[in-house]
Order: sequence, then structure tokens, then C-alpha cells
Amino acid sequence: MLVWYHILLIGYFPKGKGSAFYFLRWIDRYPSLAVLSEFLVLGLFVHIILMWYGPLGFQVQGLFYGAPSYDIPAEVAFLSILITTVNFVTSVEVNFYPKYYTYFSLHNQGGSITDIVQAESEMLQTLVKELSYTFIKQLLATVLFIILGAILIPKLPLYFSDDMMKIYQVLCLGYALYAIGNCVMLCSLYFADTSGALLSGFFFALISIGGTIFSMKSGQLYYGVGFLLSGVAYTIIALLRLFYYLKRLMYYILSRQPIVLRERRMIFTILSEALERRYDRKYGAIKEINS
Repeated sequence: MLVWYHILLIGYFPKGKGSAFYFLRWIDRYPSLAVLSEFLVLGLFVHIILMWYGPLGFQVQGLFYGAPSYDIPAEVAFLSILITTVNFVTSVEVNFYPKYYTYFSLHNQGGSITDIVQAESEMLQTLVKELSYTFIKQLLATVLFIILGAILIPKLPLYFSDDMMKIYQVLCLGYALYAIGNCVMLCSLYFADTSGALLSGFFFALISIGGTIFSMKSGQLYYGVGFLLSGVAYTIIALLRLFYYLKRLMYYILSRQPIVLRERRMIFTILSEALERRYDRKYGAIKEINS
């Protein structure tokens, strides 16, 4: 996949232009997205890292720690969300985006109120339908992973114990809720609701970390429950925020947008400009020498 994606990129974009450091300026324009990505990474992976320093963890050598009794169930359970990850791109976005594009095109190109209201209704109906299908598919995938996992995993050379199987089942539910919440959060970003996405991501990370620490102190029976609770909170908050936002969509589109666009010239923009000047001095001199 990596090689083929690279071939496709080279085919579509054979020659680059502009500065390679220009992307840094977008961090200043949308700092909440940079923070959101950190929250998601923390919520998704820190519960595993914390377990390395708990009763199940041990030090292999130096900074190399591990907790196979937790790491292996987490890795296998993570595979259960691949269907939702693929489905969001191949189904939700493919079917939802044309309605989304039509709706905002009517706003930007002077469509009538009647057409805008009709387009909004069709767009929201498509969104709800596609999200519902995604939730059902993930639910079925999770049930299959739990049932078939109980049958097939003991036959594989993974050395699953009964406690590992319990952790695996809890984490399957946690990852399923994470996948559902993540789909809802991404839909919020379609409508530029970065505040709502940031809110759901914050509680996802907070409860994942806090819940995991609490479960580590409560005994092995509760391992994985912290991440499960973070998935529950992530999904509920993301859904509530999305529904709240969509009920007031016209207000947010027409009344909450800035009247004058102002460029944020902050630390990452300054850093980008400094790196560009350094690059031009260094490689500009090399080109002059070669010419």
C-alpha cells in the first residue's frame, strides 16, 4: 500500500513548488486541530503505555518496557475497527459529500431559501443514514470479534490466558465506541465545528488516562475499563455536540463566521519564514555555484 500510494502521489504531483515549510503556518491558522490530534493520540495509546508501568508491565532493558498480557489483547482488539475506518471513507464520505457540496454551493452561489432548506434536509438525512449504517456495521464486527475471538484466539500461538481474554473483550467494546465517536467527530469537522471536536477529544483523553490509572489501582478485573469509559464519553459527547450544532446549522454558517479574515502571524508562521529564508540562502548559493 505504501509503495502504491507513493506511485500515485508522484503520478498526480510530479513536480513540487512552493516552500516545504509552508504547512507550519496552518498550525497558527487552526491551532485547535493540532491540539485535537494530540488529545486523540493520548486517548488512543496512553492507556497502553500506562500499563507498562503497572502490575502487568516489566522492564526488558533500558527504556524498553512492555506488558504483553495487555499489549497483545489491545493489538488484536484494535483490528476490529478497521471496518469502520474503511467504511467511513468508502461509504459515509462518498455518499455524504455530494449532498454537503450541493448545500454549501447554494449558500455561496446565491441559491434560493427554498432550495437551501431542501438541500439541508437531504444532506442531514444522508448523514444520519450513513452514520447509522456505520454504527450497525461496527456493532456486528465487534460482536463477531468477541464471539469468534473466544473460539479462534486460544488456537493461535498467542498464549492467551483467561484474564487476557477478558481484557480483549473489554477493549473490543472500547475500540468500537472510539471508532463510532471518531466518525461523529470527523463529521463535526466537516461543518467547521472545531470547538465541539476539541471538547470531545479532550474528554476522551482525560477519561482514558484517568480511568486507566483508576483501573490499575482497582485490580486486574477492571483492566481496560478506563479505555472503555473514555470511548463511551467520546461517543456521547461527540453525538450530543453534533446534534446541537446541526439544529443551529444556519446560524453557525451565517452568523458566526468572521466578517474580516485576518491572518494569524504567530510562532509557527515566524518559524516557517525563518526556515524558508535559511533554505533559500543555503540552496540558492549551491545553485549559483553549479550554474
